[in-house]
Amino acid sequence: MFLLHYQQLLFITIITNSYAFWWSLGLPSFQNLNQSFKEKQFCSSLTFLTYEQRLYCQTNPKIFSIINRSLRMAIDECQYQFRNQRWNCSLFNQPQIFGKLILRKTPETAFIYALTSAAVMHNIAKACSKGELIECGCDKSQPKIPTGTMFKYHSNTITSSSSSSSLNDGFEWGGCSDDLKFGRNVSMSFIDKQETLITRRQIVRMINLHNNEAGRQIVERNIQLTCKCHGVSGSCTLRVCWRTLPDFRLIGSELRTKYSSATQVQFNRRLNILKPRKNSQKLFNTTDLIHIHMSPSFCEKNLRIGSLGTQGRECNLTINESGSCSILCCDRGYETILYTIEEDCDCQFHWCCEVRCKRCIKKIEKHFCK
Repeated sequence: MFLLHYQQLLFITIITNSYAFWWSLGLPSFQNLNQSFKEKQFCSSLTFLTYEQRLYCQTNPKIFSIINRSLRMAIDECQYQFRNQRWNCSLFNQPQIFGKLILRKTPETAFIYALTSAAVMHNIAKACSKGELIECGCDKSQPKIPTGTMFKYHSNTITSSSSSSSLNDGFEWGGCSDDLKFGRNVSMSFIDKQETLITRRQIVRMINLHNNEAGRQIVERNIQLTCKCHGVSGSCTLRVCWRTLPDFRLIGSELRTKYSSATQVQFNRRLNILKPRKNSQKLFNTTDLIHIHMSPSFCEKNLRIGSLGTQGRECNLTINESGSCSILCCDRGYETILYTIEEDCDCQFHWCCEVRCKRCIKKIEKHFCK
């Protein structure tokens, strides 16, 4: 036990000697440490966090562990969304978990800010309705549903969607709605507070806060109305409805689309506002991602800008598609390696309860960027 604490404290000491961020909780060293979050000494050692964030760890260990879980979910989602791109949301096993990239306000950084903020709000809101937290529960508010809201039937459940059925005959609120308000409050108090305390440049602070909020608004925009039918013989004479959040994959996909259309901005000191850098660029709204710097090519390894390059990345021979060798390898070419694998084949079912297969040798080709 002493050795485990020593290793943890040694790791924290290394972090404090260089620039870090709350994203450092996503390092492998901080996974499966939920029990440690309940220990005051451990929380106090997380000096890369602000005082308020360390206080979360000490006074709300369960919330803090969900925040930690949310970060891991956001990292997995980021790597899924960019799995076939030159930048594949690569991680650095060091305090700067995303490398020096976070010091530049690129579209990639904007995406990370929005995604992590959204993940915390999403996970906390779901944890409330699941009864995982004593600080919150089901959302009992009854927001007004726009006229003509469409619903999609799933067996005995209806989920809001673009479908052919509407609630013309009304419904009653019931069930257990995800607590978006509590999720939003935790996301804002834990993440936004850090920006106001450690970010000195006003334009950087404004951009980070904007992207944090964009992530949260995407979560709110994707809330679904789910209903259960009640009635005799499968009829739907009464609908009881509640609000639920979709799978986080949907949030990640929408933010990925926002990343593709992110707006480059500049600071107007006279008006104290952010505006598009070029007049030809579209005006951005509260759900759009914004940035200062353009993305690097990510073709070559350059740790100064947080790029691991694409050398050694597996690619496919399709043309002009995500993950293709022509795009991923940056015109350096690729090498092909032939693999031989053994697998089951010609499987047949034998009465009564047995499946018999032959073993076949299969050759496959894989391509890797030079």
